[in-house]
Amino acid sequence: MHQTTTKKASTFLRGLIVMTAVLMYALIVLGGIVRTTGSGLACPDWPLCHGQLIPPPSLAAWLGWSHRLVASLVGLFLVGSTAVAWAELTITHPVTRYLALTIPLLLAEAGLGGLAVIQDLPSEIVALHLAFSLLTVALVLLAAARSLRSSGAVRRRRAALARWLDGALLLTYAFILTGALVTGTGAAWVCPEWPLCEGRLLPLGDVLALVNVAHRYMTLVVAGMLGLLVYQARRATDVEGAARAWTYVAGGAFLLGGVVGAINVWTRFHAAANAAHLALAAAMWMALVLASAHAYVPASVPAAEEGKEKKRREKAPRPGWRAYVGLMKPGIVTLLVITTIGGMVIAARGWPRWGLFFWTVLASILSAGGANALNSYHDRDIDGLMSRTARRPLPQNLVPPRHALWFGLICIALGVALMAWRVNLVAAGLTLVGAIWYAGVYTRVLKRRTVQNIVIGGAAGAMAPVVGWAAVTGRVDFLALVLFALIFLWTPPHTWAFSILVLKDYQKVNIPMLPVVKGLDETTRQVVIYSWLMAVVTLLPSAVGVLGTTYLSGMVVL
Repeated sequence: MHQTTTKKASTFLRGLIVMTAVLMYALIVLGGIVRTTGSGLACPDWPLCHGQLIPPPSLAAWLGWSHRLVASLVGLFLVGSTAVAWAELTITHPVTRYLALTIPLLLAEAGLGGLAVIQDLPSEIVALHLAFSLLTVALVLLAAARSLRSSGAVRRRRAALARWLDGALLLTYAFILTGALVTGTGAAWVCPEWPLCEGRLLPLGDVLALVNVAHRYMTLVVAGMLGLLVYQARRATDVEGAARAWTYVAGGAFLLGGVVGAINVWTRFHAAANAAHLALAAAMWMALVLASAHAYVPASVPAAEEGKEKKRREKAPRPGWRAYVGLMKPGIVTLLVITTIGGMVIAARGWPRWGLFFWTVLASILSAGGANALNSYHDRDIDGLMSRTARRPLPQNLVPPRHALWFGLICIALGVALMAWRVNLVAAGLTLVGAIWYAGVYTRVLKRRTVQNIVIGGAAGAMAPVVGWAAVTGRVDFLALVLFALIFLWTPPHTWAFSILVLKDYQKVNIPMLPVVKGLDETTRQVVIYSWLMAVVTLLPSAVGVLGTTYLSGMVVL
């Protein structure tokens, strides 16, 4: 449930916020033009251009300078909007909170923009710069939507369409960032034909080609998701018309973007087609944010009940940093980080470089913790019913569900971006796959539907040592696959043994874990089988000559 505030933003403040959103969109599109025309280094210094406030008479220099000018205007409008909202409303008003959150993001964008120029526009920093821009414009749009609400006597709950929109937002965010990497790394030129790449569906062995193909295949996934979203919007009868309209706008922008994307390839990546492609992608993202912001169902609430609800909220504990750490499930994250470090140590044949170690571990913590937060968000309905999970932050109402959702998405985005920027693209791609597999495939698809949930879903945790290996080597070798198989085969017996201990909890919420569906005897048999398979896999490195007799002796004893 969501209770609207009684105070309404003034017309001036609403206009200021809308103008900020328009400038943000212009900034993103202009940034794409600067990137595709190669104008990013036309002003090699920062914040000046060739040591001057006004650039020299060159189109490239003026494009780069214009991007910086619009960025400065965006900064002024964001700070101004936040100050006006604080003065007109309150510091706790949702509009003020959304706008205040844009300030640290704006500072990060500015820093990354300057760093990108100083370091000759590395693709990872440019993509991270875009990632922060998308989050900033999303917060501005949420503030704009909330500034239009005024009635304090109306309780609002999210419509069923909102969950579809959340999934579409996550996919679209990843989709746009992979597109930025395709452009920034030069991967676009690796696959000049369309729809195949080098005459193949999956060009293994070429990292840039795989980045290109990943973006193309993600296009198909996003297309399917948006098709289902538009279908659900047409069927929805309990949602505001604005949510339905913005959903249609997002679908239309995606269709146009697909056409422009194909034209982009056929015209050999002309600057105009490239810029139009990004403009439509950004428009789709903004439309989905606005659709999500309006995906509420109004329902009247008696004044007496409203007063009780207000008192309940005032007594509820405030979300602190410990609650957000709890969302990340530190125990699980610790196990994943340890196995990631194991992969790094084996790949490096010793301790890896400290800088590489630090960034890999930090990115792994963020991405794994974000995936766990999304798992907590999705399972909040059953976590409150099970004794072992009832004290988690969401069942205890320590964190609003929507905050948990955004927290998880931001953590994953930051983790993957850091891995791409400071480690390498292969490790970043594997990190993203692991997060999506756990938060999407396991949590949303498998967990409540099949007894094989933990078997298939275990691939997410098994990705950790492979990420560590790729962080050191930049590739995936045979031994990395052995490490994957080891964790993959360890996960089912470990989880099934634990599920026997908490069998009543799983029965209570009807989760089809193996002991619940097949009974204890079959579970015990499967635990023994998987344990022996795991033991055999531990001997593989010695069997093929990758590791020697010292490792073999240790494994036999263990």
